[in-house]
Order: sequence, then C-alpha cells, then structure tokens
Amino acid sequence: MPFMDDQSYNMDVDDLFGDSEQVALPAISAPPVKGLARRLDELSTSGCSQRISWSKNGAVAYITPDGYGVNLKVFSRDQSTGKWDLGKDVPLEIPHHRDEYPYVHLSWSHLGNDIAIMDAAGHVIIFSCNMALDRMTYMRADTNQPEAEMDAVVGMHWLAILPYEQKAHVPWSASGKGDKWKFQIQSHTFKDAHHPAEGKAALMYLKRHGELKLRYQQHDNSWHEVTAFLGPLLSTRELFTHAAFASNNDNTLLLAAYDVVGRLHLYRIETKWNVPKPTHGQPPKPFEKPELQVSEVDVLDSCYPVSSDVANGDLNTTSESRTRMPAQLTHLNFLPITLESNDGSIPTIQALFSTPPNMVSLDQTQLQQSPYSIVVRWEVHHTQQTQLHSSLDKVTSKKKSVGSLPARDVFLLKRVPDTVLHSVVLSFHSLWYHMILAFCYSDGSIEFRKRVTMDVMGPDYNTQTVSSLPQAGFHFSALEPALHIALSPNHCIAACMQQDGSIKLKPMEYSDGALSSDEDDDRRSAALAALVLQSASAANQYFSSDDLFSIIGPLSEKRKRDFIGLMFSGLNVNIDCGIDDNSQQHLVLLGRSPFFVKTLSAAHLLGLQGSVGRSLSSKIAWEVLNIKYVTQILTTISRMHGQIEKTPLRPEVVPQFIGICRWIMHFMAYIIDEVIALGYAVRDIPDLNRNTLEAKIEELNKPGILLLLSSFPRMMMKLWANPIAWAWKTAGQYTQNGPTAEVRRIYSPLQAAIADCPFDWRLFDTLVAEAHSLVRGTYRTRNLTEHQRNDAERELLLGKIPDVLVPVAKRLLTDSLFGENLPNNQTCLLDKPGFDVARVMFFDTTWLGLNDSKHADLWFQSHVVDVCQKMIIRGTGAQTHPTSSVNQRARSGSASEAQDGKKGGGRKLQLRKCVRCGACMEDVTQGMPGYANHHVSWLMGVAKHCVCGNGWMLVSEKEGKR
Repeated sequence: MPFMDDQSYNMDVDDLFGDSEQVALPAISAPPVKGLARRLDELSTSGCSQRISWSKNGAVAYITPDGYGVNLKVFSRDQSTGKWDLGKDVPLEIPHHRDEYPYVHLSWSHLGNDIAIMDAAGHVIIFSCNMALDRMTYMRADTNQPEAEMDAVVGMHWLAILPYEQKAHVPWSASGKGDKWKFQIQSHTFKDAHHPAEGKAALMYLKRHGELKLRYQQHDNSWHEVTAFLGPLLSTRELFTHAAFASNNDNTLLLAAYDVVGRLHLYRIETKWNVPKPTHGQPPKPFEKPELQVSEVDVLDSCYPVSSDVANGDLNTTSESRTRMPAQLTHLNFLPITLESNDGSIPTIQALFSTPPNMVSLDQTQLQQSPYSIVVRWEVHHTQQTQLHSSLDKVTSKKKSVGSLPARDVFLLKRVPDTVLHSVVLSFHSLWYHMILAFCYSDGSIEFRKRVTMDVMGPDYNTQTVSSLPQAGFHFSALEPALHIALSPNHCIAACMQQDGSIKLKPMEYSDGALSSDEDDDRRSAALAALVLQSASAANQYFSSDDLFSIIGPLSEKRKRDFIGLMFSGLNVNIDCGIDDNSQQHLVLLGRSPFFVKTLSAAHLLGLQGSVGRSLSSKIAWEVLNIKYVTQILTTISRMHGQIEKTPLRPEVVPQFIGICRWIMHFMAYIIDEVIALGYAVRDIPDLNRNTLEAKIEELNKPGILLLLSSFPRMMMKLWANPIAWAWKTAGQYTQNGPTAEVRRIYSPLQAAIADCPFDWRLFDTLVAEAHSLVRGTYRTRNLTEHQRNDAERELLLGKIPDVLVPVAKRLLTDSLFGENLPNNQTCLLDKPGFDVARVMFFDTTWLGLNDSKHADLWFQSHVVDVCQKMIIRGTGAQTHPTSSVNQRARSGSASEAQDGKKGGGRKLQLRKCVRCGACMEDVTQGMPGYANHHVSWLMGVAKHCVCGNGWMLVSEKEGKR
C-alpha cells in the first residue's frame, strides 16, 4: 500500500475511537529537594532556625553540618583573576563549655559587626568583629541568672544603632536616558527602638516559656542582660513556637508571638534606659541597667490558613466552610512601618505556612499536589480610644465629660487576604526598608514581591525610570534547590548551602545580555542606573556594595565613566572646592565624606588589573584616596599639638609620622616626574588641543597634570607644606641635639624620610601654588557657577580635561616647565637652582605601587607595602619603627621576623588584606613587638578600613605578596 500524501490523509484521528475530547495528561511534579520534610519540621519547631547568614559588611557565617561549629567565609576579590567569591573557612573560636548543645540559629547585627549564635537549649552567645571580617572575638555577657537548660529561643531582634540608623537619604528612583540620570532622593528620620548610646548594639529575644531578654552593650563594649516575663504560663498549650519583633515608630517595640495551639499574641515593649547624656570632654560612666515594661494588647485565636475561599480573599465565608488547611507555620515576621504613605506603612504580621511534602490525598482521582506555602497577614492598626463609653455624658451628676479624659492606645489586628505561593518557602528576607519581600523557594527559584500589593516584581524594560534591580531586568535564573539560602547585602547573590555544608553562589543575571556593550542602548543605560541606585541605597544604609560590583562584569571605558559619573549624582557628591579662601568644601571632603570615598573606590576598582595595573581613571582615584588619607593623618597630628610653630613634634607620635612623610616625599617626586615626562611628550606638538592632550595622557597613563588641575587633591597637597616644614625642623633639632641617644634614635628616621627626595620639596609646593592660582583665576574669569565647576571637577577625576582648563594645562606643561614664554624675572621648573632632571627621572618610586611595569610586578611579588603605615614590611629593605629593638631597615625578609625570632612569641604571622583592592597592612595587635600601646590604639582608629574604605580579611604572609 502506497503512503498517502498530506492532502489525501484527512481522517480525524481524535475520532478514530469514537472520542474527540482532549485528554489531559497528568503533570508530573518534580520531587522535593532532599531533606525538605526534616527542614520544615525544624522551621515549624522554632522561629529561630537560620543556619546561614550574610552580613551587611560582606561576611557569610554558617553552622557546620554536625551542628557543633560555626564557620566564617569572607566575600572578596581575587586580584589575579578579578573574580569575586567566598574565601576559605575560618572557624569561630567558641569556648569549650559552649558546645554541649548543637547550634540552630545565626543572626548578624544591622551593621554586621556582631553576630548572635543560639543553640538548641536557648543559650545565646555573641561574637564581635576585631579589625578584620574573619576575626570575631567571643564576648562574655554579665547575666542576671544562669540560663535554663532547655528553653529554646523562638524569636530575636537587633535594636537600631545610633546614629547610623536614625536618619537616611533614601534613593527612591532614577529618571533619565543614556548617561544623564536624575536621582529622586528624600531624607527620612526613623524612630526605631534603639540603644541610646551612640555606636552601641543591643538585641532582644524571646524564649519558649515567655522569658524576654534584652542584651546590651555598656560604654566599654561589655555585654549585660536584663529579663522580663510576658506572663505566667499555666499549661503547655501556652508555649510559644515563633516570635517576631517590629519597631512601632515611637521608640518602642511590638512583639508578635505564636503559641502551640495557633493563637497569635501581640505585645508592646517599652524600654526605660538609664543612660545619662554624655558630658563634653569627660569619658562616659557606666549606666544603670535598663527596665523592660511589657503589656499584652491583643490575642487572636485560630491563626492559621483556612479554606480556599478565604485564601482567595473572601473573608465573609461562614464558619462551617472555614476548614483548617494541613499546613504548619514555618516563618513569622513582623514588618514595621515603611516610608510609603499608603497602606504599606501599617505594621504587618506575616506568617508563612507550608504544606508537608509527603501529603497523600485520600481521593485517588485527584493528582498528587506539590507542596506549597501560604502567606497569612494581619495589619496592626493603632488608634486611641477613651476608656469610658460616651453614654456616660448623660449622667447629670458627672463633673467631667468622657472626652476630657485621657485616651488610651488601642491596637487592633485586621486579617487581610491570604496569598498562595507556588512552592515551599525555605528562606524569607525583608528588603529595602521593608518595602520589598524576597521569597526563596524549595524548587530553587527566588522571587521578589512588593509588600503593599504582593505583586511579583519583574522587568518592565522602562528605559526612562528605574526603581530596582528586578524592575530593570536583573533576575535569578533557576537555582539548584538548597535547604538553606542567604542573600547578599544587596540581594543580588544567593549563597546556597547544601546538606554537606558546601556553599554555592548564584548571582543575579541581566536578562538582556552583558552590560559591556559600548553602543547606545537605552536598556543597558537603565540597567547601569539601577545598579547605581542600589549602590546609593547601600551606601546610605552602611551596606557593602561588593556584591553589586561582582555582578556588573567587564565594562567598556565609556561605560565605566558613565557609571562613576552616575555615582557622583546618585550619592550627591559635590567636589567643587570654591574659588576663594572662604570655601571650606575641601575640609568637608577631607573629613567625614564616606560617599566621596565610595565613589573613588568604585572608580579605582573598575579599572584595577592585577597588583599595580590601573587604567587612567582608576589610577587617579587611587592617588586621590591616598592623598586624602595621608593629609588626614598629617593634619590630625598637627592639630594635636596646637600651635605647631611653638610646639615640637612629640616623640610618641614620630613612628606614625615616618612612613607618611616618606610617602609624601616620594609622591612629590612621582608627580613631578610624570609632569616632566608628559611635558616632553607634547612639547613639539603644534596647536596642542584637548583631544590630543587627553590622548597622550591616556597613552602614557600619567595623570599627574590632572591632579594639579583638580581642586580637591591640589588643595590637599597645598596643606602639606606647613606640617612637613614643622616635622623637618623638629626632626633636625632632636636628631642633632637630642637630650639622650634614645631620643636621637627616634627622630633620626623621620629626618631621613623627609630628606629622601631628589629635589628641594618646596619646589613642589611652588608648582602646586601656581596651578592653584591659575585654575581659580580661570574659574573666576569665566564666571563659572558652582554646578559648572562641579561638572568640570568630575571630568578631571574621570581622566578628562574640561575645555575651560585646557589653557591652564598647556601653561603648566610648557611655559612652567621649559620657560619659553615666561617673563625674564621668572624661572621655569627645570632651571630652578639645584634641580636635576635626571635625578628625578631615575628616582625609584616603585614601592608606591603607581608604576605599571614588569619591574613593578616582579617587585610586588616579593615585597609587601603597608598601605596604611606607608612602609615596606616584607621583602628586601623591609622597614621597622624606631621604637623596636632592631635597626630601622632590615636587610631582607620580614620585619616581624626580625622583631621576634620566635615568630611573635607564638603569634601567627599574618597580614590584613583589603577584600576589594587587595592592598595589605600589618596585622597589628596589642603587645606586638615594635608597637607601643598608644601606637596600636592609633592604628585601630585610622586603619579600621583600607584606604579605599573597604574591610579587611586575614591572609598568610605568602598570600599578602601580590
């Protein structure tokens, strides 16, 4: 029989067996992740069951699979590859008597400096960060009474820390196009419950039997504790399983507690702190223990998901149809008042119920249903009511009206429609001032929802307005299912922990491909704006932004400049330093200017390659960061001495001054060498214009002229002259005529450091003064507004020369160097008496880390420079402080090894390394040979972070050599 063609084969196959109806094939549900049932049992037993947590400053802590240890991993960048990842495991050193019960919960403080760890018996221990993200110190607590043996913690809450969480500038959205975006930023003051002493932490937690504890820090950072009880428990039916806290926006706390029979209790907690106001100039005294006042304001029965009608929003169903659904409570959260003015600002209790993964339907005709979660919510409405009924006003003998009596606070719980989720929620995160909710599911998906509407957030590809990463096109692709998931500070990376304790990172992806394209693309421009918006939000909340930079990927030079330009706008950084001496903006930027540092740090990172390889804008940013840092130390030490003309430099601060002064001297030589090299390169170019000059600067990668033109670094370098002259005078005086040999030995290295310059350093001050006069004069002549000057200054930091300053740049690179058009009474730099060009050009400044060459790469493979102390601490020529018992310069090897032949008396030799840029410093601790106690205290203040503003991690000697 021949095959039929398509035209003749027209039989209705569906009718072949007399049945033309479609047959629905049963959907085969994916098997649940291994261990899901056990994990849900853990979550339903206690509200504190978080085994992995990512701190806001970039460290991940997790409980080991056996439950008897806690490890830290630091999120950092590999210099050789540029890739970001979690580092090696660093076990917390937990006291031996604290490992009797397995650990079940971890919780970081808001700033990430402290972590609370809870075991199955309800014992809580706290560790605090000690100068490095992966070095946590156990903090003993002065408690009122011994801990009960078996009384698990069911909920906990960290109080706000002043002044960091009291006021914030909230970036709501950005609107614009291309590289021009305007950020909508509003200031907001929070009234969250807080520890009244600045910088001190406190946490509150509830135990299963109703015991409420407040653990807090004293002024000396020691931890203490007070206790209160919610009320007498009369039966086991009153035991709590879950609890959650929320601020009531009036410096008090609200507490929601769920008991074993499904009742929801609402409490109000007031803390009476006995902290006196600080007295200026006097150290704070220990304060009396605070008092806790707890009052129950409402109780609801039958708080669990019911019939599908109710779940779908029909709250008018009869009691007969309200059947309880087979689901167990796994998460209880209390979402506080938000910044929004609509219904989302109401405090909301949120309960997540999950169905069991092994539930079997009795009706065999129904398909097996995959487990899922249900969101049940209650709004907390706060009103004031009079305590008496208005009808009492009709009583004639009454002297006062009901309305004249004081009203009392009334809290009413109102249930809102339930929300059914597609899978089981294993982890929940409340994000961005509690306005975005993140759900991590057992099927490996991660979903973001708006708190107000519970709508899923997804890309709308709006290229003119951006408000979040998901809206701009960033999303999590399907993850490998994991039982324990933690989100990074900016919720753009998921740390997924498997049952064996292994952790895999899953970053967000941009749905429209890579961002590296240099073409005009409105979508990619909007994506960059969204990243800047989130970065600004992180900066205002003191969050690390390393996770954001890890998902950006490689960018073209144009995109990098666009990104940094947007950061200046998003963080509202004004770098114009004025046109006269009345302006103090340079001192503002020198002082507390974290946003300026964060912007420079981003510019440095985006162009950083390896150890010393930097693009032009990256090198500018790194140089400005270091200029700012050394100027802060120089001016701070000067102010400590009052009138420096009359007060010599004190010997105890000389060790801190030596490296700083040596760096300044060598940096002067480096800048003048760059200016001379660029001057020779453009000297014979006819009609030198902006494009040609910028191209030559880019080719040579020598931004020295840009630093002289840029107001902030120029004014910082202008501040160097007086302190350097003062230090030079004091060092010379005491080196020659010190009262003892010990005094002469202390000051001699400082004199040598200042003398270590290939020319009279005052020539550099003359060049800076000339640039200062020319730039300010040009700004005044052109009548530039502050906004125009600010734009010009931003261009300079991004490696460009604004048109208005091109004549100044040409003047400094030609006339000021070679003197061809100078009046007869003026001498150019190269003709100054005693100035030797060859000596400057061959002066070795490799250790500064600013020369991109093979020689520099090889040098840093065998040497380590302390980025904060500005001294070589490992390798040939390693330097030590004059207070140690060894010579100032060791011939080879490690200075620490020379200080103590026993490897620091048993102390492990290690370095601190910046998690972002990879710069290192000595891991200085109390009692370390060669460091006096006041020197260590000084470094603990000025070297809490790297020069680029980021945190430290500990590395071995070998890892520190780049």
